[in-house]
Amino acid sequence: MPKERKSSSSNERALKTRLDALIRLVIETMYSNKTLDFDQAKAASVLKSVGLTPTEIAHVMGKKTAQDVSQYLYGKKRLKTRRKKKR
Repeated sequence: MPKERKSSSSNERALKTRLDALIRLVIETMYSNKTLDFDQAKAASVLKSVGLTPTEIAHVMGKKTAQDVSQYLYGKKRLKTRRKKKR
């Protein structure tokens, strides 16, 4: 039994790698088409909308860490600056 599990997880890993490659190919094709308004931010948001984690999105997009794609996934927080009262 343990050998079957090992081969099963190996098959799942191979399948995941192939699917990541296909997704990457589609994304790169969309980037190269200049008539479409499609960039990395839109690709990341599409991948997030289907339920991928930031780490998985980074892996699919060829980035090293989830921090590399966080700029596309999360909006920038604006800091409110306090004005000093004039006396």
